[in-house]
Amino acid sequence: MQYIGRTKGRLFECWEFLLDCLFPKHCFVCQKEGEYVCSACFDKIELAQNKCYLCQTETEELGICPACQNESKIDSIIVATPYTGNIAGQMVESLKYNYVEDLAPILSRLIEKRIERDKLKTLVTNKLLIPIPLHKKRFLERGFNQSELLAEELGQRFHCQVENKLLKRIRYTAQQAKLTRTERLENIKEAFIAGSISQNLEEVILVDDVVTTGSTLSEAAKALKQVGIKKVIAVAVCHG
Repeated sequence: MQYIGRTKGRLFECWEFLLDCLFPKHCFVCQKEGEYVCSACFDKIELAQNKCYLCQTETEELGICPACQNESKIDSIIVATPYTGNIAGQMVESLKYNYVEDLAPILSRLIEKRIERDKLKTLVTNKLLIPIPLHKKRFLERGFNQSELLAEELGQRFHCQVENKLLKRIRYTAQQAKLTRTERLENIKEAFIAGSISQNLEEVILVDDVVTTGSTLSEAAKALKQVGIKKVIAVAVCHG
């Protein structure tokens, strides 16, 4: 079995080497060859400032004002960077729609950078991460769940367990990015269901790629709180 594992590993490395030769990586910003975002350009990416990411008002709470907390059932939101006018938005699109899975570690580093800047490490370390799930049909279309890739990266960085079975998407919905605010709220309504939890599980962290209206995260948070979760923190790469 160990021999088979080593063989598969070498085949994967050979495949990656071949892809790099045929389709070399270039920095999204400066076009330097070798990686999708060079260290110099990564350091220049603008990090998000704290505000309520749902209603855009100033707030002393982390990423969400008290009124939106009550309505959405989300207790805190951590966003790494703005979506528009920012290379991070292009990377998210390439991850989701061009299937460039190698961008997930870079995007998770942006979240880590925001957490470290605002000294939020104790808020996320050793917590249970729940990626926003895709419907089975969407998963087959894309081949992976971008939120799960991000959660796995964050799990390694902050010593967290990733739980991808507790929350399920039970309705196949239209892509939120193509809808208006009103349509998004209706499109995602009651799209999630949560399974039973252990008695000592009171706090979880939802992981997604983008927060826009917050409707997806809100519906997921409501489903989790219906089964007894007391605190839901949302983490995302971009707000737009």
